[in-house]
Amino acid sequence: DCFGRPISSAPDAWFDVVERHSNDNNKTLKRTSKVSRCLNLGSYNYLGFAAADEYCTPRVIDTLKKYSPSTCSTRVDGGTTALHNELEECVASFVRKPAALVFGMGYVTNSAILPVLMGKGSLIISDSLNHNSIVNGARGSGATIRVFQHNMPAHLEEVLREQIAEGQPRTHRPWKKIMVIVEGIYSMEGELCKLPEVIAICKKYKAYTYLDEAHSIGAVGKSGRGVCELLGVDTADIDIMMGTFTKSFGSCGGYIAGSKV
Repeated sequence: DCFGRPISSAPDAWFDVVERHSNDNNKTLKRTSKVSRCLNLGSYNYLGFAAADEYCTPRVIDTLKKYSPSTCSTRVDGGTTALHNELEECVASFVRKPAALVFGMGYVTNSAILPVLMGKGSLIISDSLNHNSIVNGARGSGATIRVFQHNMPAHLEEVLREQIAEGQPRTHRPWKKIMVIVEGIYSMEGELCKLPEVIAICKKYKAYTYLDEAHSIGAVGKSGRGVCELLGVDTADIDIMMGTFTKSFGSCGGYIAGSKV
């Protein structure tokens, strides 16, 4: 009994796991009334904010009483509250960008925004181990997609140089837009992006940079501001900064941050 085990407490550093038993070699499992106290090594709750926190929990409850769990509407219609605007200003200030936009789901942040930013005649160059939300967002954009070897700036430069020289398929016209997409910390490897080298290459070839900080924001850097702070990178050198609230912030949703224009 290893996977999908139900828990009966908040996802803190230690949590209560409900024990199950099987009479058919684990083809089926039945819950018991027994509970085991276990060390939690499988949670995204990096900073413990999703647990029963003395600071966060009462404020969340008060906010739910005032605003309810959902607006039951889209942001465009009647779904934007003062909290959304306050959160966007807070995110922009925290990641040191002029503006931010929040989303209700982290996965959708990538898969929905990439088709808005990129389109036919554009080129996306993506790290081979980028998250599936990036892969699907890139595919849905209609842009041409090229992949470079994981965390290999030298291969990124090789791909960039080759694609700029060749231009668009069939017509060989210059690309309307080129964007390089990387992650701050790669979720499958736990490996830091070689961000300074990537930025230098993007500047050299005038490509936009898109940084996914789903796992790095809040987790690294002196004040938790992610890989830019950790590696001494100026956030002005990143065109689009993406992150989620589902990991370090212990909530749900995601954001993108960039210029207002």
